[in-house]
Amino acid sequence: MAGQSESKTKLALAALAALLALAGCGGGGGDSSSGDAKPLTQNPAAPVPAPVTAAAVSGKITYDFVPAVASKDSQGKWQAKLDYANTMRKPARGIVVELVDTQNKVLLSTQTDELGAYVFQAPANTVVRIRAKAQALRAAGSGPSWNFAVRDNSSGGYGVSVNGAALYAIEGTSFNSGVQASVHDLNAGSGWGGSSYTTARAAAPFAMLDTVYTASQKVLLADKNLVFPPLNVFWSPDSADGTYYGNDKGPATKGLHILGQENVDTDEYDAGVIAHEWGHYFQASFSRDDSIGGGHGSGDLLDMRLAFSEGWGNAFSSMARDDPMYVDTSGPQQGRRAVVFKVDEIPASDPKAWFSETAIQSVLYRLYSAPDVGFAPIYQAMTMQRNSAALTSMHSFATYLRGQIRPAGQTIVDTLLAEINMANKNGLDMFGAGQIALPPSVPMANLQFVLPIYTPLAPGQAATVCTTASYGSSNKLGVYRYLRFNIGQTGVHQLKIVADPGLLPSVDVYSYGNEVSGLLQKDPATSDSYTGSYGLAAHNDYVATIASDDNSKSGCFSVTLVP
Repeated sequence: MAGQSESKTKLALAALAALLALAGCGGGGGDSSSGDAKPLTQNPAAPVPAPVTAAAVSGKITYDFVPAVASKDSQGKWQAKLDYANTMRKPARGIVVELVDTQNKVLLSTQTDELGAYVFQAPANTVVRIRAKAQALRAAGSGPSWNFAVRDNSSGGYGVSVNGAALYAIEGTSFNSGVQASVHDLNAGSGWGGSSYTTARAAAPFAMLDTVYTASQKVLLADKNLVFPPLNVFWSPDSADGTYYGNDKGPATKGLHILGQENVDTDEYDAGVIAHEWGHYFQASFSRDDSIGGGHGSGDLLDMRLAFSEGWGNAFSSMARDDPMYVDTSGPQQGRRAVVFKVDEIPASDPKAWFSETAIQSVLYRLYSAPDVGFAPIYQAMTMQRNSAALTSMHSFATYLRGQIRPAGQTIVDTLLAEINMANKNGLDMFGAGQIALPPSVPMANLQFVLPIYTPLAPGQAATVCTTASYGSSNKLGVYRYLRFNIGQTGVHQLKIVADPGLLPSVDVYSYGNEVSGLLQKDPATSDSYTGSYGLAAHNDYVATIASDDNSKSGCFSVTLVP
């Protein structure tokens, strides 16, 4: 067989179909001989050759990657775009590749290596084709394992079952495996036609999956045998419901949801955005995320739980990619800036405090970059937060981190915490008890809304906490106040609350991150008194949050732990 080549590949992109240009080649060899003819009686009988039962089929799987780039204009403002002119081919690493026959039966399955290469010992003289799935898979066994898949959230199975949504894949044209080695490469094209997408966006699922793969490999540097929970990434060319990690409508939609609407907001090539959301998956899987969610951005004074969660997401995104630039594109031809910043910088107008996501992301990334800290202890501190008695915040994280690194690293931690006006050295603890200094971003008149971070409750003694809507409602600084108390005896315990006139308290009690069920009732004898009853076990460090049910209102609550 002199050789063979493929020029087209069929796209099995969920319910979409298209033809993609495919680079491919194959090769074989022939026999040649020369010499004088000799009588047959002078030669021994030629051995009967064994039948050829297998032929090596190999190749590389690649995808078109469009870089998201940022630059500053003449006024010094960030601009961003997807740079289609500099599209490059990248290897599809760790993905599932299948050898399929004419009856669509999977004959063999393997995974690509770090170069996107695969190899099969295919059955000889068989008509087959190559299928590459947008699925990175390493089966459970010795060492690490994972199952990351990109699925079509416009398919009929979306939301029906955990893996009901169609899995994206590309396929090559059929060929005869022959008896000699042959090479069959596949490339998933971007679909970009010069000013718009003109063919199916086959590369998008593989671009997202490769960012997920990059993020997982960063974590494996700190824990080489980690078992990752299965993760679905949901996307389609018309996805418009946001980019986020979580349960959209239930367990069947748990995963990363990624925007895909052309000329509005596409995130498949915004690697920083994908890695950020994977950072939240990491928190949910191996750490803990007490964030209350909601809108947030640069300059906001946030609830400390939200500030840490989003600061972590941004910082981890840059850690995973080893790139401090965070670029999110949007708009016509994906040529407009949505969000652009350098994660290691704190804008001059942003608060330097534990309630600022920009301050936290800067500290986290610079800790990662510091030779005496690095990623491994950051990973360990994050996993230790899973069992934190305190709510997850920069105080709890820094306490765990500082406790496991050497003095040189501790000095770096202390310096960076001081920069964002946080207690440090011996004054650092997970509850922020040593936080007595108010950051400059908060005027002294608002001290009562911020400090102490946790108000201790002693049995039988009333404590007053005040909330504010000065920095916004819902998830901003001072909307929620935090309480801390100990229980000496298992049983039903009560919190007595007296609210300022017109305020209705909202109370949640937590034990090491787990919400404790309870019932808050209005006392019939008074207009502003309430009693919350909770079944509590005898141990230390319960925490609670209290806010006004209408968190656009400011006011105070007197809280008493009934002995």
